[in-house]
Amino acid sequence: MKYIQFLILFLFTIPALGQSIQGSITTNTGDPLSHIVISLEGTSYRAVTDEEGTFIINKIQTGTYTLMATGAGYTATKQNIIISQGKNLVLTLELNRSTRQLNEVTIGTHLVRAKDKASSFSARLPLRYLENPQVITTISNQLIREQGLTDLNSIITRNAPGVSKGWASVSSYYISRGFNTRNYIRNGVAGYVTGDMDMANVEQLSVIKGPSGALFGSSLVSFGGVLNRITKKPFDSTMVEVGFQGGSYDLNRFTADINTPLNKDKTALMRVNTAYHYEGSFQDAGFLRGIFVAPSLTYKASDRLTFFLDAEIYSRESTSMPQFIPTGPKQTGSTQTWAATPEALPLEYKRSYSNNGITLKDPNISFYGQINYKISSQWTSQTNLISTRAENTGNYLTFSLPKGDSLLIRNVSQYLTSTYIIRQVQQNFIGDFKIGQLRNRLVAGLEFYQNTSNFSSNALNGRSGRVSFDTLNLHGSMPSYNAINATAINTKLNNYTPTYSSSSIYTYAAYASDVLNITDRLNVMISLRVDRYDNKGTTNTATVAISGNYEQTSFSPKFGFVYEILKDHLSVFGNYTNGFQNVAPVTQPDGTVSTFKPQYANQLEGGIKADLAKDILSATVSYYDIKVNNTVRTDPANPTYSIQEGSQYSKGVEIDLQAKPVKGLFLNAGFAYNDSNMTSADSTIKGLRPVSSGPDKMVNFYASYQLPIGLGIGAGGNYASRNLIINNTINGQFYLNSYTIINASLFYNHARYRFAIIADNIGNKAYYTGGSGTFTPGMLRRISASIAVRF
Repeated sequence: MKYIQFLILFLFTIPALGQSIQGSITTNTGDPLSHIVISLEGTSYRAVTDEEGTFIINKIQTGTYTLMATGAGYTATKQNIIISQGKNLVLTLELNRSTRQLNEVTIGTHLVRAKDKASSFSARLPLRYLENPQVITTISNQLIREQGLTDLNSIITRNAPGVSKGWASVSSYYISRGFNTRNYIRNGVAGYVTGDMDMANVEQLSVIKGPSGALFGSSLVSFGGVLNRITKKPFDSTMVEVGFQGGSYDLNRFTADINTPLNKDKTALMRVNTAYHYEGSFQDAGFLRGIFVAPSLTYKASDRLTFFLDAEIYSRESTSMPQFIPTGPKQTGSTQTWAATPEALPLEYKRSYSNNGITLKDPNISFYGQINYKISSQWTSQTNLISTRAENTGNYLTFSLPKGDSLLIRNVSQYLTSTYIIRQVQQNFIGDFKIGQLRNRLVAGLEFYQNTSNFSSNALNGRSGRVSFDTLNLHGSMPSYNAINATAINTKLNNYTPTYSSSSIYTYAAYASDVLNITDRLNVMISLRVDRYDNKGTTNTATVAISGNYEQTSFSPKFGFVYEILKDHLSVFGNYTNGFQNVAPVTQPDGTVSTFKPQYANQLEGGIKADLAKDILSATVSYYDIKVNNTVRTDPANPTYSIQEGSQYSKGVEIDLQAKPVKGLFLNAGFAYNDSNMTSADSTIKGLRPVSSGPDKMVNFYASYQLPIGLGIGAGGNYASRNLIINNTINGQFYLNSYTIINASLFYNHARYRFAIIADNIGNKAYYTGGSGTFTPGMLRRISASIAVRF
């Protein structure tokens, strides 16, 4: 604490040394501009605006200077200033957009512009959020930074209304609008990963709610929504930022963000984001270690042609997240004392039932290329090229809780280097033109997607099969608690023959989406996608036997409208979306392969979007109604198996708002209510809430206030209602209790550095998350501190 106190005193003392210039840079409409270079000509005095558009230059000698402000896409501005002894200068400058600018301009934390950027990725068109008939939740860099968040799970579940963590895995499942979804989209294209990606390269996260088959197809999305990582891009000034965060449970995280032009005319720009991350666990074992590097390059070959190249390289090793699988709670009339909640089981919250010698490695390397060519004043060609290689190697544990309340079975799945190769080629033609007096914004595209997997696992029943290692008695002593380790697992699995298999899935698609402006306030969207899905099946390498191969052609239409009641400020919207998912064959725990039919979803959605001037309020209120046929669900007789049966109906209300009602005050809040049930299914589950639907009510809230000197405080919390993870007439109900988590932070922002102290789960609340028949304990209280310095 002495060191922290000294550091805070030091940070507050620095600005007081000598004269200073401080101020803000905005557009002519008052929007803050980040990454604008402020310099005094002929001197070394220099600063770069932060995400709020503010800057400060300290220790300036008295005299007369020429202050210059420059930034990508904006006309340079100069102003003569006088620095007098003992007087600090405060000023505001406005920059106008340049007539010659790069296609990509870095966006700061301006609420609506961040939403507009997310909207453009979701529609693949230059479409403002108020003009988009679909709901999109945007989590800005400001939120991520102030809350001190470093992982996808915390960022999404704390700030996106109605999104909860489901089945825990190396790459977790999330639940949105009653359906599972995963983190497979990056900048609107394929971003497949086997382990959740490090967040060092993320500028903002967006959740495109509901079925999105019309533009994204079925291979990487779900009926609940799309999680889209929007990454950081190069800009045309030099900036270096390094940071460190350390805290409870051996949290140690180092990051660096380096940006620089590569030539004098600034047509070649480079940026590198990198991170080293290590954290332990609140339990007696558990860790995550990762090294991440993300270089990116922008090259403007001419006024018409621009190249974007970037990569993400991630080396990750971790223990399994504790994942418990209860067989079932107490039956009506039974005399057995089966539990109905995790708290009723004799599990020790701080025990991992494992050790740090049982790990899984998940290296991932992805390359992304984009070519933008301006064909004419009305048409642009965009070509996207993606290549990803991901791996799984090592051991993964799950824990079964058989009927009763005494035993815990430790199951192991062993991967002998399984690889996943993802390739995507996408060609878009984007037009903005008029037919008569009607404006059309059209995207038409072709897409090829390939997912080739080579599995090798050492288990009783092949791919990802679980082998029971041993059984612990939870009520008595556990002398074999530490007997499980990598060597013992290898010895145990020597009795089994390794299984090698491969599979390939190809998708060929064509799509078009047109936004037609009937008037300057009314627009309609018409979209259609056709997918040819070619599953080559799973090949057993030893026997050359192929199973599960099939082909399917699917169509996905979408219709939407937006009417701006108050131009640029308030709109009503509605849409009808048809989504689909070609379901790949599933290898069950006993080694059998189940082939399923495609699933189809129809969604009706409508609501209101508001954008009051200069971020006073940005809000969305929406209602949705989704029906899915050919639902794949958990087998009520055996929660680790999947079956296809019946239909699911999901409806609900969501509220999402962000606001800056007064200078320095920032608010982010959301509410979600979801009503899901199986409408046509086996009698054991008909009319009941599906076990993959998550909590039916969720609330998220965060507020921060920053004084003009840069000192700020933030606090927020999350509420989730009861979550059913077993719900059928055979086993009854097993559920996770509702919970409320409170978090807080104290921070100091300066143009050159920032410092923060963060308290996660400040009340030290024990709680559980999960879905689809599994549950995982949540992290207890963690205190951490972070510092970042910008040069």
